[in-house]
Amino acid sequence: MDERAIRTILIEGLEAGAVTKASRGDFRGAFIAGTVDSALAALEMDSLAKMELCIAIEVGSGVSLAPEELERFGSLGDLAAEIARRTGA
Repeated sequence: MDERAIRTILIEGLEAGAVTKASRGDFRGAFIAGTVDSALAALEMDSLAKMELCIAIEVGSGVSLAPEELERFGSLGDLAAEIARRTGA
């Protein structure tokens, strides 16, 4: 699984959780391309959005994370890097 695929999984999980910033076309495309990042705190995810993101990560990559674990990551890019590490990408 390459980094672009992982980033797409993250965006789709955020969109499923109705995180507004993730569905903006300019952010979506740039994040998937790896040219922008966002602090997780700046996404203002509620508990449902965090759960949707974790579900998308597990279904898309096989990496299991609990919503509370998301707090360990400073940014979406950090989260993508951890998923890549765990999947051997």
